[in-house]
Amino acid sequence: MHFNDSTSIINLIVLGVHVFVQLAAAILIYIKHHEPQNRSWKYIFVFFVVSAIASTVEIALVTNQEFAPQSYKLLDPLINIPGFYIFAILLCYVIELIRPHWLNLKRLILIFLPSLIAAAGVLFFVAKGDITVLSSMRDLKEHIDAPNIIARMVFLGMYIPYAVYLIAIRIRITANQASKYFDILVAITVCLCLSYVLSRGLQLYLGYITHEILYLLLSVVIIYFEHYERLHVPLEKVRDYYIWDQIPNTTQNTVDAAAQALQRLMDEPAIWQDSELTGDKIVHLVGTNRTYIQQAAKQLGFANLSDMLNRRRIDYVCQQLRKDPNTSIQTLFIDAGYRSRTTAWRHFTTIVGCTPSEFVERHADDERTLKES
Repeated sequence: MHFNDSTSIINLIVLGVHVFVQLAAAILIYIKHHEPQNRSWKYIFVFFVVSAIASTVEIALVTNQEFAPQSYKLLDPLINIPGFYIFAILLCYVIELIRPHWLNLKRLILIFLPSLIAAAGVLFFVAKGDITVLSSMRDLKEHIDAPNIIARMVFLGMYIPYAVYLIAIRIRITANQASKYFDILVAITVCLCLSYVLSRGLQLYLGYITHEILYLLLSVVIIYFEHYERLHVPLEKVRDYYIWDQIPNTTQNTVDAAAQALQRLMDEPAIWQDSELTGDKIVHLVGTNRTYIQQAAKQLGFANLSDMLNRRRIDYVCQQLRKDPNTSIQTLFIDAGYRSRTTAWRHFTTIVGCTPSEFVERHADDERTLKES
């Protein structure tokens, strides 16, 4: 591919926009979030910065006549290996949002060890100089049995199980604070993964354009969530995730026992006010399994565990609004354990049947009626 053709010019424009958006996103993320206890912002900040650097390097390669003929080849290890680990940083951000503080060193090693082994295999051939340059799908078919081609295809295929793994994690979580945002984020990330395989791996131009559009869309979604949806929780209100592992629990082998334990648990404000509370934590504290915990919630009169948790939180918000109608609703949402403004607002209107401002007005009308009577 030569720099002077129209395709290269379009690519350069797209890459330039890519660099600008990623740097702007990194700056906005740093301005909005740099709390030491919030690890998710660190992952996404690094993702935006490294992505911008990678695109800048790619621009330099494409514009350099010496390197341009070797650019944009099929299964190019010099593009696919860095690209994969940029995607891995994004994966860490999504997992950290879905399961806060779940990613420790051991889990990171277990997650990425297979890809590290595959990358080492590809780099072995790179070091030997045994890399077959593939300029077309015909070249790929002719050399598909070459060991270096097989290693490169295996590495590119690593995107698929990681995408499936991300979907599996999302399916397992049933008590999230912003499930709609997570669903959108997971969907875009999975599509981004597949488009990368088509664009950077097989060099399909439609896949390349789709990939860049998804990249821009992902940036907009993340910035919107981090700036307008995600409620900023002060440091003093953040609880240590691992403190739950220090709480002794007993095994509940029946639904009745699980229901009693769940009721006691939910009577503790410190539990349901935890902004990082998940279904897994509740299952751990009650000492039962997912099936029993859902049946226990139904036995206590709720639709499911999520319904029980949200009603506790919204009841708290209503109580505080009755005491002081002038209290900031955002502050109350944070105190109740919510991290997403939209999610909290949706649960309030669903459970109470009106908006917080309408609730305050109704309460004021009831107070006036009571005084007049």
